[in-house]
Amino acid sequence: MSAAQLIVTMFGIFLSVFIAWFFWFAPKGQTRAAAGAGGLQEVAVTVKGGYTPDVIVVKAGQPVRLTFTRQESSACSEEILFPDFNKSSRLPEGEAVTLEFTPEKPGEYGFQCKMGMLRGKLVVE
Repeated sequence: MSAAQLIVTMFGIFLSVFIAWFFWFAPKGQTRAAAGAGGLQEVAVTVKGGYTPDVIVVKAGQPVRLTFTRQESSACSEEILFPDFNKSSRLPEGEAVTLEFTPEKPGEYGFQCKMGMLRGKLVVE
């Protein structure tokens, strides 16, 4: 293997690792839900190449309102799924979509796009 081939191969491996980290492993932010009147916990989530924030911390037994705003046209992000709560919703581009539910048990619950490429986590304390 020549030096040029070795450099190109090493660059390809580095680029593959960076892409995997960027899309699946890089932290995008965590937020604690703000409790409003009546104990309603609200968080606004931006959908653009992922979920921001992608980790949401809420209290068990109190209602949660998550408002998703999709700022991209990717087909993957057209729908949000909360399989543990049996909730899902379509996310039209540029429109705010609200999901409301009350998590009863503490734990960590995943949410994702319909293809499973965009992922987030709801932490219930």
